[in-house]
Amino acid sequence: MRSCPEWRNFHDSLKLLSIKVIKMPLMMLLQSRFQGQLFTPSDPKQNLIFLGIMFGMMVLLIVGNKLSGQGNEKSKRYSKRAFRKEASRIGLNKRQTLLLESLIKTYHVAKPFALLSNTRTLNNTLGQALRDISHMEAPPSVVEERKLDIYRIKQRIERVFAESNQLSDTKRLKLSQQVTFKMPNGNRYSSVITAVLKEFYCARIPLNKNGTEIRWKKGSRVEVLLWGSDGEEYTFTTKVLGYNSVKGITSIFLQHSNKISRSYQRRFRRKSIKRPCYFFPIQIRITGRGKREKKEAIVLKTKGRMGTIIDLSAGGCAIQTSKPFNKGELIKLTFEPTKGNPVVTYGKIVDSRVQSRIYTSVHIMFTRASSKNLNRINEYVYDFE
Repeated sequence: MRSCPEWRNFHDSLKLLSIKVIKMPLMMLLQSRFQGQLFTPSDPKQNLIFLGIMFGMMVLLIVGNKLSGQGNEKSKRYSKRAFRKEASRIGLNKRQTLLLESLIKTYHVAKPFALLSNTRTLNNTLGQALRDISHMEAPPSVVEERKLDIYRIKQRIERVFAESNQLSDTKRLKLSQQVTFKMPNGNRYSSVITAVLKEFYCARIPLNKNGTEIRWKKGSRVEVLLWGSDGEEYTFTTKVLGYNSVKGITSIFLQHSNKISRSYQRRFRRKSIKRPCYFFPIQIRITGRGKREKKEAIVLKTKGRMGTIIDLSAGGCAIQTSKPFNKGELIKLTFEPTKGNPVVTYGKIVDSRVQSRIYTSVHIMFTRASSKNLNRINEYVYDFE
């Protein structure tokens, strides 16, 4: 693509050339007309040549102006320097920026800067790239790394977008949104939003592990925890206003709050899922002493359990199981996000909550997974198709 100065020079040169060329036949014509007698008629052939030259120069000027204008317009619309500056500002590294530049060229992206925000242009372009990469003639490891680069670009841009869409008021809660009541002793009980009104909001009364309703005195304060759509954890304190039935659901009425704190930000998008999984405890075996000390992770295959994955992201997952785990335990986890695509990951228990007499909800942070396994998780979570 020619730069703006090049088109400007071309356009100026074209004008000078046209002036010179026009002057020559004009002078020739005048000389021919006024040599000899004043009223001697000019040669018709020379007149035709003159008109032809004039017409050609006009065409060249029009085309030159049009091309020059297009060059200026493209220059204003896209500049590599400005693109790289904006990419760096939102946290993309050099490798990710160069990858986006190659996609702009390959797919002729009309609005390149749209790739630096959470837009349909970004999703369509990354989706097309993922489909084409699957057919790329390269070693499998190279293909998987390139796919992972694309997913990481999407994840980074999503995090930047999430920062500008933070939950700031309970009036923005949604019906059926999951929330958790946190007790002073650390116990947590799940619930869902049943109504959001101007004066207050309502949630289903939580149950303990025996199935008994948990009620607080009117006017008491309780701590509420919830996950936003951006994958971020929010906490706030609310006041109990009373109890009543909302659409047949016994609910607790709570006072609105605009003092909401972010307690934890997830790095990756989550997606609901309901698939069986198998997990095995890992034991760390230490041998030797001092400088010769070695740690070895042993998977206890004979002590495997079965559970159900209920949400999934590239950074971790939540599962339901019949027995609780201890915080900090290490496990090996196997599952299939989609049928026929097995995934093996290693993780650490970051939270274990009793949901009922039957189920315990366990949150796992992945500590190790291959590029291939991460891409299978990302493929399920993002689904660019």
